[in-house]
Amino acid sequence: MKKKSLQKMSRLFAAAVLVGTMCLGNVANVNAANGEPNKWTESQEAKAAITVEYKMGKSVDTPANTVSFVFDKVNGPVQKSDMPDITVADVNFPAKVDEVLASDSNDIKVLRKQSDNFLASFKTAMDTSDVMTTGEYQYTVHSTSSVSKNKDADEFKASDAVYNLSIFVAQNSQGKLYIKGLGITQKFDDGGSVGSSTKIDGTPGNGTGSTEGDFSALKFVNVYTAKAGNTDPDTKPDPDKKDTYAFKVSNTTEGNTDEAGNFTYTMTVNKPTGFSTKDNTFVYYVNGKEKTGTYGTALEFTLDNAQNMMIKSCYAGSTVSVNQAGKANWTATAVQMFDGKAEAQLSAAMGKDLAASGILGQKENKVDYTNTYKDIAVTGIIVNNFPFIIMIGMAIVAFAGIVVMNSKKRMNRR
Repeated sequence: MKKKSLQKMSRLFAAAVLVGTMCLGNVANVNAANGEPNKWTESQEAKAAITVEYKMGKSVDTPANTVSFVFDKVNGPVQKSDMPDITVADVNFPAKVDEVLASDSNDIKVLRKQSDNFLASFKTAMDTSDVMTTGEYQYTVHSTSSVSKNKDADEFKASDAVYNLSIFVAQNSQGKLYIKGLGITQKFDDGGSVGSSTKIDGTPGNGTGSTEGDFSALKFVNVYTAKAGNTDPDTKPDPDKKDTYAFKVSNTTEGNTDEAGNFTYTMTVNKPTGFSTKDNTFVYYVNGKEKTGTYGTALEFTLDNAQNMMIKSCYAGSTVSVNQAGKANWTATAVQMFDGKAEAQLSAAMGKDLAASGILGQKENKVDYTNTYKDIAVTGIIVNNFPFIIMIGMAIVAFAGIVVMNSKKRMNRR
């Protein structure tokens, strides 16, 4: 009896294994080795999109950028030639337009855009195929970019990222094929290094929000590093030619110019953060003399009347702060311009410091200081006491007259 029971259980187990194997033949194994993928039921539309992140310094005019996507076939249950060709429309960033500007990046300008559903082309080909079957269809996807630079010296870094895609095809209750799942991992990151095996969610976001969570996590990052000023090694900055300098500080004195002397300035330039930059220093000129500054480090210079300091070239999007030290009997005002836009005039009390700051764009950037000399005139003391001096003079004259009259009387008596 015991032997018959064991035989019966063995037959039931074998039958279960056989049914399971048949099911696996018709339904792809969605729980792939590369992580838990996106899943859909047979009644749901499979959707996946690609995000492009476009980074640059603040105050940089957005250069036109067209990003295309290339899907390469790797392996599948059918011949590569019978695997669907996946295509999706380009992502375009128009020139000088900040579409879908990110709000979760304070130090630099970040634009994000999302592609259309790239699984749509796969489904269209699958619905008309006579040879496709259930299983896992493997692809890779990478991007290419075409950029129109603002200046020849500007640098652009396209993404080197490559992603692995596993599209799982199953059969529905009517016997038709449908996309049941999508697994995504990063083969190479944006810098070209080996990526992570962590699963990535390719689900499209709303595509119009200002945060990263509003977009698909399948992402390619493009970086545009712009330069402000003059990058020609043979050309020195000219204070009268705005295209030859990135930033200018000038000093003009009014009043007693003999008392002007030198005004002392402290300046700090911080380059954009949020993407890598190769230069840590910049060249600047004080009254025609070349010097070298370091990003993030305060430097000091002095200017007399009609003198200036000019940074030849630096990263656009850098922040700059400059402070003129106060000087007794001098009142300072300043006119600022950043990225070609004039700002409100600044002013300080007599003898006090005057600071200015802004973001350096690729248009004109400058701070023009005017220092006016004011002192108390010595002649003011005489004018203020003149009535008292007159009274004293009159008293002296009256006293002298009395003395003279008394003298005459004495002489007459004799």
